[in-house]
Amino acid sequence: MDKILALWALPRSTSTAFERMMRERGDFSVHDEPFGLSFYYSQERRNTTRYPEAELNPENSFNSILAKLKQETENKPVFIKDMGYYVTHIANPEFLSNFENTFLIRNPEKSLPSIFKNWPDFTLEETGYAELNRLFETVNEMTGKVPILIDSDDLVQKPEATVKAYCEAVGISFIKEALAWKAKPQPEINQWEGGWHDYTQSSQGFKEREKKDYAKIEDHEHLKQAYEFCLPYYQKLYEQRLCI
Repeated sequence: MDKILALWALPRSTSTAFERMMRERGDFSVHDEPFGLSFYYSQERRNTTRYPEAELNPENSFNSILAKLKQETENKPVFIKDMGYYVTHIANPEFLSNFENTFLIRNPEKSLPSIFKNWPDFTLEETGYAELNRLFETVNEMTGKVPILIDSDDLVQKPEATVKAYCEAVGISFIKEALAWKAKPQPEINQWEGGWHDYTQSSQGFKEREKKDYAKIEDHEHLKQAYEFCLPYYQKLYEQRLCI
């Protein structure tokens, strides 16, 4: 694969488990949210309030990150899992042409309480729904065909069928053995503060998570407003998902 295989996702959408599966395959160089470093930790940072004390590294610029990824494809296929909202502001056809652009969504009823647990002050941009929809539409217009999009519920309820359909759609081999992995620390996914990936570190495959003591959407005005904002975007994208 000459292009970078990108899974543009939403926070708390099972995207890190998908990334874990891609690492288990062994045939891709896998990167965890490389453009998040640009969004939060570069001199071009788009968000200046989330990590106010962050050390800003010029090597994390959007162009520098892209150049490193492109160079790496000369030696091995490259896969990235990233949040769509990190790149929406630069996602013109020239930028997106470097990627095989695929998408992952999740019902905001499930994702928002999980985001709220770590970031009770999350912004609508950080939910990622509007931005992912914009990215999806740009790719659709650019290519003239509906981009490959999968839903988190399909991924955890029918992992083999969903991953197999995804692999067929992007033109890579399906490796059934990669659907299961050993629970172990993953230093590659520990770049973010706040224990975002504790569950994935202890997981052994795609699985419906037991309900945690998350806040209820109806009990918090911020969650209610965010849910009402995100739901139409989710419903619109869901209608265009890869049906399993």
